[in-house]
Amino acid sequence: MDIQNTSTVMKTERLNLRPLQDSDAGLIALYVGDERVALNLAVVPHPYPPGAAEAYIEYSRASDTDEIIWVMELNNELIGVISIHPKEDGRGNIGYWLAPQFWGAGFTPEALESVIGFARRNEFVQLNASVHQGNHGSARVLIKEGFEYIGDTESHSIPRGGMVKSWKYRLDMSDG
Repeated sequence: MDIQNTSTVMKTERLNLRPLQDSDAGLIALYVGDERVALNLAVVPHPYPPGAAEAYIEYSRASDTDEIIWVMELNNELIGVISIHPKEDGRGNIGYWLAPQFWGAGFTPEALESVIGFARRNEFVQLNASVHQGNHGSARVLIKEGFEYIGDTESHSIPRGGMVKSWKYRLDMSDG
């Protein structure tokens, strides 16, 4: 799959979606260090270790990184992160987090809608997402943007120290 322009800056009604910058490290560490955010993520350790945000920013820039990562920026300040991890055959996994003080304001669906548009322009055929059971807000975001619930599963969660029950969602890109 040939992804074009992976450092694309996209604008929504209220947000800029842009690549990570060195200056984002402090807010990433602050927000991802919040237990309410961390416990809903799969691969972020909690407590969040010193230097992890800087390492994540470097990872986002590495030539061998196939994940496409955008900052959700409101009024020139990072409020969250959203990404696509392309897989085989035009499929991709979506992941995101948002700082708790911005929950419920519609920022994640707004960002997700833009990222879905990016995926369509780059000929993804399907997007997948997994949500820890109990994370109803994230599940609502996916359903609002057209993802369908496809079943229960278990997924590994570093901050929770093992396997957790999760809900799986899919968006078929071939239906428009």
